[in-house]
Amino acid sequence: MLGSVELIRNWFQMASDGEAHASVRFGDASNTILAHDTVLTMDFIKSHYGWLNDPTYCGITLPNASAREIIVHCLRKADYVGHLIQTDYWYFKPLFDMCLAYYKVEPKETFYAFENNYIARFRLFYETFKNMPILICGAKAEQYREVLERRYGWTSIVGTVDCPSWSHVSMASKQLEHIYQQTPWKLALICAGAPGKVLAIKAKELHTVGVDFGSGADVAIQADTENLNAWDYNGFPDYWEGRPKK
Repeated sequence: MLGSVELIRNWFQMASDGEAHASVRFGDASNTILAHDTVLTMDFIKSHYGWLNDPTYCGITLPNASAREIIVHCLRKADYVGHLIQTDYWYFKPLFDMCLAYYKVEPKETFYAFENNYIARFRLFYETFKNMPILICGAKAEQYREVLERRYGWTSIVGTVDCPSWSHVSMASKQLEHIYQQTPWKLALICAGAPGKVLAIKAKELHTVGVDFGSGADVAIQADTENLNAWDYNGFPDYWEGRPKK
């Protein structure tokens, strides 16, 4: 599995070289999307999950067969696949392994799905991408951009794209392409839950680097509210704060 420093350096090198790449993460919610009505029945899922009718958690409600097939497509197209490694609960690594077997997918390269949270606390991350043309995507994109520019001196963020829920995926994808045509960027940091997987693959299709960065944005934002640099922040960010409600 790739570690934080390897991911940072690989993303930077691929973006600098103009390679097409997508890093996509599959946590417990993504596992559920992959598994619903296939690996697991909806009756079983309804008895074990409380967020199915609330898009706040990961930007989607279930069941949604078309969304599942799109997320499966993202799994197949991803170059680096992030997944949970814990086996103490069945809905972490065991469920993801069942999904890989069911869909007959063998990832090219893997990393820990929560690596984004660690990377967001590395000084190296902020120094590496400080001057690279970057696109920021997600419900907190504008807030994240402001923090990156003011606190960390990022100079080349070309734009932001909002994507608070699954219903916004198509529009956000079009915006990604429109911004790229106007001001080409090399790497997209996408903090958008389940929709983020689709946008990471869209970035790859534009021959850029798409990174499903999830709560990495929340780390920097929360650290900033406490007047700390991310590498000095030891807390867990309030992922729910400021996200769209159902």
